Amino acid sequence: MNRIRKFWLRFWVVFLIQIVIKSFDQSFPHGPFEVNIRSLVFTLFFLAYGLLIWWIADFLNDYFHHLTKSLKKEVNRIVILTSLHGILGFVLSASLNHLYRLGDVYLFGNAENWNQIALLNPELTVALTSLYLLILGFDGYFETQRNLQSEKLKAQELEKENLLAQYKALKAQIEPHFLFNSLSVLSSLVYEDADLSADFIVKMSKTLRYIIEKNEFHLVKLSEELDFLDSYYFLIKTRLDNGVFLETRLTKSFIENTYIPPVTLQLLVENAVNHNKYNPEDPLKIVIETKDNFIIVRNNLNPRLKTEPSTQTGLKNLKRRYELISMQQVAVITENGEFIVKIPSLKQSDYESFTV
Repeated sequence: MNRIRKFWLRFWVVFLIQIVIKSFDQSFPHGPFEVNIRSLVFTLFFLAYGLLIWWIADFLNDYFHHLTKSLKKEVNRIVILTSLHGILGFVLSASLNHLYRLGDVYLFGNAENWNQIALLNPELTVALTSLYLLILGFDGYFETQRNLQSEKLKAQELEKENLLAQYKALKAQIEPHFLFNSLSVLSSLVYEDADLSADFIVKMSKTLRYIIEKNEFHLVKLSEELDFLDSYYFLIKTRLDNGVFLETRLTKSFIENTYIPPVTLQLLVENAVNHNKYNPEDPLKIVIETKDNFIIVRNNLNPRLKTEPSTQTGLKNLKRRYELISMQQVAVITENGEFIVKIPSLKQSDYESFTV
């Protein structure tokens, strides 16, 4: 398709040039659109030979570039290329003029029209050579721009593929991470209450199903993530009872129009639970709210003296995923006795731009 477009573009450029030449040629007294055999033959000859010249210029241009590729100074290279094309353009223009002259003399018997015109016909030859160099310059410029654009698109595609590969690798960490932590919780319940353990297993299966299914997506609706978080909070609440409280302060409109990487809120709640002490007298309070286009998850700080071993897939994983998706940063702040994580709220445009 590109070759066809290039051919027709060149066809119309050459066609317009021959119209200009016929406009100045006094042997066509009725103008460039004169209807007779001579005018038609001139047009067909000029079109065919003009396109042939363009093809020859393309072919030799590659050869000229090969000859000059060893030159270190770009200025010298451009001067030599221009000189070579100037000579080539003059030779091709002179040959076109000569063939036109011969055809007009022997086919149409118009020798008298050429008696006062020099063999090289400097007016036509110089004009065609100048047009040749001008068109070559524009053609080279646009070809360079097309190549640059093509390389840019390829680079963008490679970059996106790289980002997706990194993102998928990060998501692949989440399923075993969540399963490991959930099984740890279950192991502490199974000997305490068999019925509660059974309910816990049902809820855990639902949460795992969500993780497995939604991990195929780069982003999910916030409403889906909150439904999942409710199930996960049941698992936490079952074990810790009044030791942990979760409060969500998000408006309906915000929830319906916001997207989020899957399992984001669960990771933050889990992070708070794993790194803080909690009991009914001094419970862990987790609040989810929004401010200035950020979703804010904060909890009161009551750090454990000895934390449990970490798989390092929490905040580090979340920060990198947001960088890959939106080029935005997740902010982590400790102030006024609270641990605060601010995650950018993503919209439909972010979802569409990162969906492949």
